[in-house]
Amino acid sequence: MIRLGFHLSIAGGVFNAPLLSEKEHYGTFQIFASNPRGWDHHEVPKDDAEKFKEIAKRADTIPYAHTPYLCNPSSPSKIMLKKSFDMLVANMASCNRLGISGLVVHIGSHLGVGLDLGIKTVSDTVSMALDKEPSVRILLENSAGYNNSVGSKFEEIGNIIDSIGSKRVGVCLDTCHTFAAGYDLRTKDAVDKTCGDFEDNIGFDRLGLVHLNDAKFELGSGLDRHWHIGKGNIGLQGFTELFRNRHFHDMCFIMETPITPEGNEKTNMEAARKAAIKALGRDSVY
Repeated sequence: MIRLGFHLSIAGGVFNAPLLSEKEHYGTFQIFASNPRGWDHHEVPKDDAEKFKEIAKRADTIPYAHTPYLCNPSSPSKIMLKKSFDMLVANMASCNRLGISGLVVHIGSHLGVGLDLGIKTVSDTVSMALDKEPSVRILLENSAGYNNSVGSKFEEIGNIIDSIGSKRVGVCLDTCHTFAAGYDLRTKDAVDKTCGDFEDNIGFDRLGLVHLNDAKFELGSGLDRHWHIGKGNIGLQGFTELFRNRHFHDMCFIMETPITPEGNEKTNMEAARKAAIKALGRDSVY
């Protein structure tokens, strides 16, 4: 079954995210388990964590978490890398406390020291984090191909996964980033080719989550600019073909679309559901 949802706020208590997911009938959702724009990390109170798990189970909605924006596990700076490692471990601990099995991690930037060193750094960092927290799965998110980024190409992510050598490392495939990095998703043939590249370099057994975002800019732009489903350069037909592809029939899709005059969560959910239902039928979509 295809599960659709959004990244949700935890303002007022972490349990408010599954409450909203339940209210809106989302099949999945994503949160930041700590301040998305700061280094501080506070342990989730036990009562709040229990409430979070209880509501998510009652609502039959699957939660994911995302590391804050500052986390850069590819950084050549010892100070920044130590902070990023500590943040990664703390977020994994929060996931464990909340019953969240998958933590999305931006692979980050090598800051000009070179791709090979960036791949080694993130591989070592993630390996050490996995040793610290033995249950949570890390989902490496592909990047859009901006300058000095690590992980915009599937072969780079495949190399990282091979270097880590753990079954607890998977991938979060962001459709906007994929398109911005030069992988076409606009037609059936394009989706099939991109899926073939993913299978050859990573393998769909590693796919743990999809971030479903349209792209504001053109194919291969390298720009990480999410846009409304069906209103960007991927287009509604592209998402329909993605849903139709057999590799995505039993997957969680989380939208991180903006709120602008052109659209909001309601309109994006309607567009995503329309594409999914067209691809597989109403009974296959939650």
